[in-house]
This record gives sequence, C-alpha cells and structure tokens, in this order.
Amino acid sequence: MFSKDIVVTLKPLMKTIIEAEMLMWEQDGNVVRRRVRYLPVPKIKSVGPKKVNPKWMEWVEESEADLENLVVRYRNIPTNDKVAELLKNSGEMLVVQTADGCIREIKGELLVRVFLLGSLAERLIYSYAKEILDEEANAMKQVLAGLRQ
Repeated sequence: MFSKDIVVTLKPLMKTIIEAEMLMWEQDGNVVRRRVRYLPVPKIKSVGPKKVNPKWMEWVEESEADLENLVVRYRNIPTNDKVAELLKNSGEMLVVQTADGCIREIKGELLVRVFLLGSLAERLIYSYAKEILDEEANAMKQVLAGLRQ
C-alpha cells in the first residue's frame, strides 16, 4: 500500500480519481513518509447558490506509515488556500491482520467551517471519501490478485 509506485499502479483502476501524483516519498527504516496530490471526479456541483470549481476538491495527502506496527497517520490538505481554511481532515489508519488477509480501519476527523452548510458539506464529503476509499481498496485487491498469479 505504501510502495513508491502504488499511486501509478492504482490510478488506472479507479474511476473516482482524475489525477493522482506522488509529490514526495521517502523511507527511513520501517517508516514511509509521502505526499500525494489527488484530484477527484467532481461530486459536489454547488454549495447552496455557489458553484463549486472542481479544483476546490483537490487535496494533498501527507502521511507517515509505520510499516512495522501497520499504523498510518495522515492529513488531507486542500490545495486551494481558501478551502484549506474551511476544511480540516486528519486521522489514523490501522491495517489489521485477519484469517483471510487483512482489513484497513480508518478513523479520522472531518471539519467543514461553513455557517449553516458545514454539517451538510461534511456528510457529502464523508460519503464521497468513503466511495473513493472503497474503490481504492478494490483496486488494491486487483493488484494483489495479479501478483499472486
């Protein structure tokens, strides 16, 4: 999940992401740090009367993966400065080994600071983020299945 070329490998298998670019990747022992820029397919067309520019949905994931303990801490930072002032997202991902392989548990916080519409925006963003993460998990299953053959 945190190999240097994983973004290039998964991107063609995902319909929810228009662009994905590894900006930085470094490994120090069992720790991988990376920055990845993502531009999703626009899901939110407007917030109230205001049209949403698709680039407003672009973000950079900054993460640190502890490969020994299977823990990842992340922050998703919007690339648009005004959006970054209004939206905060960070959390932790755990990879838990199971009898059939492993599962990925993600815990995080999403905060949208927009008067009256913030909680609605949070629900929409959460729903779409889940869709993207589920698609990423399915793409990863495809990649792993190909490696086993």
